[in-house]
Amino acid sequence: MHLAEISDNVFCITGATNIGVVRSGKEVALIDTGIDRESGRKIMKILENNGLEVKVVINTHSHADHFGGNSYITKKADVRVYAPEIEAGIIQYPYLEPFYLFSAHPVKDLMNRFLMARPSRVDFVISAGGQSEIEFPGTFDLKIVPLPGHSPAQIGVEAEGVLFCADSVFSKRVMEKYGVPLFMDIGKQKETLSFLERSDFEMYVPCHAEPVKDISDLVETNLGLILQVEKLIVSHKKATTEEIMKNICREFGIKPESFTEYSLMLSAIKAYLSYLYNSGLISVEFDGVLHWKIRE
Repeated sequence: MHLAEISDNVFCITGATNIGVVRSGKEVALIDTGIDRESGRKIMKILENNGLEVKVVINTHSHADHFGGNSYITKKADVRVYAPEIEAGIIQYPYLEPFYLFSAHPVKDLMNRFLMARPSRVDFVISAGGQSEIEFPGTFDLKIVPLPGHSPAQIGVEAEGVLFCADSVFSKRVMEKYGVPLFMDIGKQKETLSFLERSDFEMYVPCHAEPVKDISDLVETNLGLILQVEKLIVSHKKATTEEIMKNICREFGIKPESFTEYSLMLSAIKAYLSYLYNSGLISVEFDGVLHWKIRE
């Protein structure tokens, strides 16, 4: 992890999850905090080495690799923590993530640091359609940009023309590694991609891709994959969720080998099934088990 300058007041701590840093004098706002206590420790060390002091933490959403460093940072510094509604609940009660992935008390294998970070307090909840800016010392405010899809109420944060756009897009490398990235609401994800395509920020900083001045290639790649998965699903005349998942895994060369990999993939597939069903493009039939059917 190291501190990379984007503009005079805007930086990024690069790593497995890119962390936004916005400076006003010696005070900074962090956008996400990485996956665990060690991430938090490294972030604090980097800030200390550069004579900076964290005052604000903004979590873009509630996946563990975006708020796992909160617990360490909130103990070491006097900070205000902001998070979007819904997401804030999981950040405060991380058990909810493996719980909803398993739809019951989760198997012990799912209660790991990748899905269940240490809990963190949230001082201010950002409501949908409500707060659009966060006050920050200096000549500018941090603007909240709704980017739902990957998670229910994910946000981005804009400062001086730079949009930290969380997990709204993934790189080709991530797609090649995981095959089908997790989007929890396909309809909202499509709307977010459309918004990004129309937007004109000076720079975009995704959490799992390199910063870019033009986000159109990333948007096209992510949308192309979504459409490819949809096409595969509607190619089934009648199939169970498990059968559809098996076929998609075969098509993308995905081999889930743990409860975590299996559960995330199953959630990703269910998001597509929900979207297609709610859009009237597929129907269901119950005959002991649920079968998804293509409408004739």
